[in-house]
Amino acid sequence: MGADRLLDLFTCPVCGATLRAHDGDAARVGCRNGHRFPFGRGYLDLSDGSPGHGTTARTFESFGFEWNTFDEVRDEDVQFARAYFRDLDMASLAGKTGVDAGCGKGRYTRFLAPYLDALVALDGSSAVEAAVRNLEPFGNVLVVKADLRTVPMVDECADLVVSLGVLHHLDDPRAGFLRLTRLLAPDGRILVYLYSRPDTFGVRAAALAAAAVIRKLTVRAPLRLLRVLAVPIAAILWAGVVVPGSVGARRHVEALERLPMAAYRAKPFRSLVLDTFDRLSAPVEHRYVWEELAPWFDEAGLDLEAVREEAGWFVLARRPSGAGSQGAMTR
Repeated sequence: MGADRLLDLFTCPVCGATLRAHDGDAARVGCRNGHRFPFGRGYLDLSDGSPGHGTTARTFESFGFEWNTFDEVRDEDVQFARAYFRDLDMASLAGKTGVDAGCGKGRYTRFLAPYLDALVALDGSSAVEAAVRNLEPFGNVLVVKADLRTVPMVDECADLVVSLGVLHHLDDPRAGFLRLTRLLAPDGRILVYLYSRPDTFGVRAAALAAAAVIRKLTVRAPLRLLRVLAVPIAAILWAGVVVPGSVGARRHVEALERLPMAAYRAKPFRSLVLDTFDRLSAPVEHRYVWEELAPWFDEAGLDLEAVREEAGWFVLARRPSGAGSQGAMTR
């Protein structure tokens, strides 16, 4: 299935009819009832054209700015991708169809695309513009602008759904998760990454509490100003946490080795700048302990295949292929 065939997975957001390329107008897609949607600038636009309201509008604005500002694909993105996809058998994706829900600039879509037959790169913000640029070499990818919570895709259309670092920025992450699970075909898998929080007080808990206080101010700051401020804030974190942690890891100094932000010890400083901006700009941020997340997978009727916590929850689950299949891995 090429990117053009991926249109078969979508329905008209107005009337629910099947979408098709519009004869005589390559820049539009439409349904039999005459509803038309833009397919210019490299992506299919199934949004309603409005930025939304409240926190949704601010979230789309924040991530659109972020990924069109930090739009280049970097070497360290491959390292992050390997961490995200560690539990997924990539060879098993051959001939399959996938959805990257909340693709941003497409940095992880690029990693997935060579393994899948076809892949939808979905985002509700103007980040789709950066995604189009970064995904241009992949003819099996269709970039779509739509809110993942209301995306007009047919149920059970995907063999793989990934949503990495996205759901925790929604007002109702559980509802967004359940919407995505409806896309899973029998035996299909979903891979999600969500922020975690420690269940005991310690250095990481104190750092997260301090960040929460700072965020109350920064989430309403002008994004261009925050882009500038992210550099000195990241420098303080780098010098005060990342570098001492690296030294502790090399010299086996346990007190330093236990410092948070271990993922940045092998990454360049620019990665921390990007993630600092991300943390300080996103209007909504939820964090979870496993006991809060486990019921989501039970409710969706999914079998857990892998669960790990590394400053966030990496969860891989499968929709049972047999009718009425139940079960979940306990942890």
